[in-house]
Amino acid sequence: MIGFSIQSPVFLSDFRRHTHHDLIGNCEHIDQFLEILKENGVKSIEVRILPRNVDDEAYIKVIQQIWKAGLQITIHGHVEGEMEGSRFEDIYPSMRTILRQFDHYQTDLMMAVHAFDAKEGSEEELMHRTIQLFKQWTSMAATENIPIRFALENNRKKMTKVDPGDTTEGIVKMVEIIDSPLMGITWDTGHYYSDLIKSIENSHLQGQTCMTLPNRTFLEKVIHTHIHGIVNLGTHQPLTTKESLPLEYYVENLQTLNYRGIYNLELTMPKFKNSDRTILEHVSASIKRLHTSLQQSHSDEKHVSY
Repeated sequence: MIGFSIQSPVFLSDFRRHTHHDLIGNCEHIDQFLEILKENGVKSIEVRILPRNVDDEAYIKVIQQIWKAGLQITIHGHVEGEMEGSRFEDIYPSMRTILRQFDHYQTDLMMAVHAFDAKEGSEEELMHRTIQLFKQWTSMAATENIPIRFALENNRKKMTKVDPGDTTEGIVKMVEIIDSPLMGITWDTGHYYSDLIKSIENSHLQGQTCMTLPNRTFLEKVIHTHIHGIVNLGTHQPLTTKESLPLEYYVENLQTLNYRGIYNLELTMPKFKNSDRTILEHVSASIKRLHTSLQQSHSDEKHVSY
């Protein structure tokens, strides 16, 4: 299944007052953009990002439009917030209406999340906080029998942040310690590829291949994906050019490991609004390339090499 992320301002009530609509491909209305995505083969929409501490009424109207359009939703969640309560909807209040309505439209929920990060401090402490939080969340979800899974996402390395999730090894370590069937990994292929390119450039090994995968343990725990291209080390770009991401190679190897989750495109459309193509042309080309790579991987017998 192909998914597509839509950024959070689109869900807010004041979005209609904005004079530009880059976030919905310069369409006049969200319904028009959703229909174009459906026509291109998208079946799921990710809310990017749903903070814990916002009024869920600000988001639910557009989410209901997505459901009524025949599309499923996934959530890009957020760890920040100090909500208390004995139920999951208490500690994640912006999910309250979603939790009460989703089963009319889909069988389960997926929430992609980043680990705690900070401008300074201890990576070990941030890792500990992340582990404790998701032990709580997975325990609550299991106790309440909520069909939701959480998927910890690998982040880009940034000199300005301390982040226990900026390596695939760190992600695997946290997920293994949390040790819940409701906890897996979001493989952000764009973040991974960006860091790989930087590591090659920094080591002056420009001849080294970029066709490298995360280790098998990481890949076997992947239950969700974020997919975007890299242009001049800028992330969340379209997949219009082959050089933007070794997409076919990544899809091929995920398929070999029997990945059955969503292939979710996470594009930041204002980044490429002034290029040689329109936003919608880039979006359509990206979806088409992903669809083609999925078709090819289903028809060919492939083997993973490490």
